[in-house]
Formats: sequence, C-alpha cells, structure tokens
Amino acid sequence: METQIGLALSGGGAKGFAHIGVLKVLEEAKIPVHLMAGTSMGGIIAAIYAAGYPAAEIEQIARSLRLLDIVQRDRTGLGLIGQAKIASRLREIMGGDPSFEQLGLPLALVASDLETGEEVVIREGSVVKAMLATMAVPILFPPVKRENRLLVDGGLLNQVPFDVVRQMAEDGAPTRVIAVNILHGFPSRLGEPTTCESRRGAEAVIHLLIRRSRWAPMFEVAERSYNIVSRNQVERRVLQEPPDLMIEITLDGIGLLDLDQVDVCVKAGEQAARQHMPELLELRDAPPNRLARWWQAITERFAPGSFTGTSGK
Repeated sequence: METQIGLALSGGGAKGFAHIGVLKVLEEAKIPVHLMAGTSMGGIIAAIYAAGYPAAEIEQIARSLRLLDIVQRDRTGLGLIGQAKIASRLREIMGGDPSFEQLGLPLALVASDLETGEEVVIREGSVVKAMLATMAVPILFPPVKRENRLLVDGGLLNQVPFDVVRQMAEDGAPTRVIAVNILHGFPSRLGEPTTCESRRGAEAVIHLLIRRSRWAPMFEVAERSYNIVSRNQVERRVLQEPPDLMIEITLDGIGLLDLDQVDVCVKAGEQAARQHMPELLELRDAPPNRLARWWQAITERFAPGSFTGTSGK
C-alpha cells in the first residue's frame, strides 16, 4: 500500500501566505499531498489547494486580495469586521459553495466551539462556511453559526492540526505527516508599527485607520496573548504525538491584516521548505513509495508503444 503524505497548515493571518511558498517547493520536488488539514489562514490555503488550484495560482489569488475588497463593519456587535464580503470572495474563488465531498483531496478544517470550549473538526457540509469559521479570530470577526454551534478560530485549541491529519488516514494506510507552523515575531514594545510604510492609496488609509482606532491597542494585546497560548499548545502537542516533519517559519514585522506582504511571506515559506529538502525527499521515497515509484518507471518503460526502434534484418 502506498504511503500517504498528509499536510497540516497553521494559522497566522497574513503570515499564512508563507504556506504558498511551502506548497510551491513540494510541487517542484514532486512530493504528492494526499490529505490536508488547516487552521485559520492555513485552513483557507488548504481548502483552495484541495479545490484543485496549484500553488502558483493560489499565489496570484493572494496578490489580488485588497483590504478594501473585504473589510466592512460588522453589524452583529460580536466583531469588528463583518464577513459578508469575505464570504462572497471565497465563493468566487471556490467556484460557488462546494461541499467537502466535491473537493479533490480529503480536507479537514479546525474551529473552536465558543460555548462548550470543544475543538470542532469540520469534514462535511459547506466548505465556505467552514472556511469562515476556522478564520473567525475573536474580536476581529464575529462567530460563525453552524449546526447550532457558535464557532471561532481553530487556533484557540489546535494551531497546527497534525494530529487531525493522522486521524484522517484510511485504516491501515501508512501516513507521513508534514506540519507547517508559522511562528509569530513581535515588535519589542506594544504599539510599534508592524510593517513597512511603503503602501500607498486606499490600502494605506485603511491600515492607518485600523492602527489609530480605539480598538487597536486592545486587539494587539489580545493577539499577543493568543499567540503565546498557541505556541505553548503546539509545543505540548509535539511532545505527545509529533509529526514526521515540522517546518517552522519565522516572520517578523507582519501584522494579521497585512495582505500586501505576499512576496515576503511566500519567499520565507520557500526558504524554510528548502532547508528541509532532504527530509522531504526521504518522506516521498520512503518504502513502500520507493517500490511504487520503481514499478511505475518499469511499467512506463515497457508499455505498448514505448519502443521507437525498428527490428534488425
């Protein structure tokens, strides 16, 4: 039986664009992905990849995103930014609102139940609604109601769902799990700007308004606290049931909503993945995959019509 390779992608807001760089390297090295699970932005990238988009096209989608296109006031009173514009953009990207069963790869998205405190692994129903739930960072976005649950960002309970990938594996199928964790760097002091000042036009105005809003200091405190909890939680899970490979990506100076930092993030993801190329190739070629690749080469070599020479007389 062929060894399956599962991929778990962490949250990280705009830093999550680094996952695209990792996917580009996996494609370049011809490392197949059979199962995927993701949290928050990692869940968004995983869902788009599972829908059949190659990494290069996901990168183009990321470059097309603008705060002006997705930011709107939340009218529920449970968040700062409403999700209607985001939902519309996700449906456009996903070609409607597919179910999990319609995706090209098995996918799980992780959310947190705000009322019970339980981790919720979503593997059926509306993919777009699950994407909205896994990325619903408390305070920033309102909770998402799904099947009588109020769901928020999965990173509260499972920032890098590599254990979920193992649970997704078919009975008896050997599975190797690659986890990608984005580490959060912070300015040394609260209130320091997180990104360069090179942006212009409407993007600059929106960022300035967000930074100077009365909610900004409170949100920064919440974000820092959230990331500290997530880091400790990942460390505990790694000790209990480690993935076969953990790729860690450190990104400093990039805020949660810095959607214009795609280049920096993708490059960081590529660099981190290339540093682990020997381990990645070993996972790709591990038995019985090595035997399967050998047999594929043999069958292609001796397939009908593969001989171009002519018989001698």
